[in-house]
Amino acid sequence: MADGSSPPGVPAVADGPAHRPPFPVGWFAVADAAAVPEGALVPLAAFGQDLAVGRTPSGGALVVHATCPHLGADLAAGGRIDDDRVVCPLHEWCFSHGGACTSAADGPVPDGVELRVWPTEVAGGAVWAFHGRSGEQPPGPPPAAPAGGSQVEVAGHPEDVLVGVLVGLGAGDAAGDGDAWSSRLADGDVVRVHGPGTVEAGGRRAFVTPVDGFTVAVRATSVADPEWRAEPDRSVLPGFRDWYRRFDRSSAPARRPARSGRRGRERNRG
Repeated sequence: MADGSSPPGVPAVADGPAHRPPFPVGWFAVADAAAVPEGALVPLAAFGQDLAVGRTPSGGALVVHATCPHLGADLAAGGRIDDDRVVCPLHEWCFSHGGACTSAADGPVPDGVELRVWPTEVAGGAVWAFHGRSGEQPPGPPPAAPAGGSQVEVAGHPEDVLVGVLVGLGAGDAAGDGDAWSSRLADGDVVRVHGPGTVEAGGRRAFVTPVDGFTVAVRATSVADPEWRAEPDRSVLPGFRDWYRRFDRSSAPARRPARSGRRGRERNRG
């Protein structure tokens, strides 16, 4: 908010550096679509996990967990992808694009075996993955902004990296509106941040994607963009930081952990 206050239920930045989730919820550009092969799964490091990404013959894409839930084979080392399934390279187990096991080679299809699949779209020349809780669906499509260009990795939380980009562009503080935040620059251009990972100003665009809890990948569409850097000063752009915290929260309920029934067995023994 423009006065530095926080939305209801969200702690103010002035209260001090509260614990932050390392991976905000939302759409992130994870790969250049032209660099992802068709029909094969290749390694992808994002959101602190070993993932695999591939293109389908129809032009779509899929981001999945790289470990097969059968016996732990690496799907990014020979796994295949087509228009309706993902195939493990070790025992030919097959999974739908929704993650359900559809074939267990020559054996019966087991109940409850699933491959985690991230909601994935191809837009603007990039492969986009929606980061959220397992099974959470995005509220809308990814930003309609062309991605590409060179890539660098910088240390920091995505929020801090975005603040560094905005400060480098000369953005002033402002209030966000829904899932977008904007500020007018000194040259009259408007800089906008769409969701947790896309910033654009004057035809220049940058995309930030969490790699792990310490590193963020930045894809820039022009080498003339400002130098990317993390900004550790919590007093910089407090309105933007308050707005960005909307992406700390998942809209999907947390799954309850499985119960072992130990307490019930102990009561029965008593």
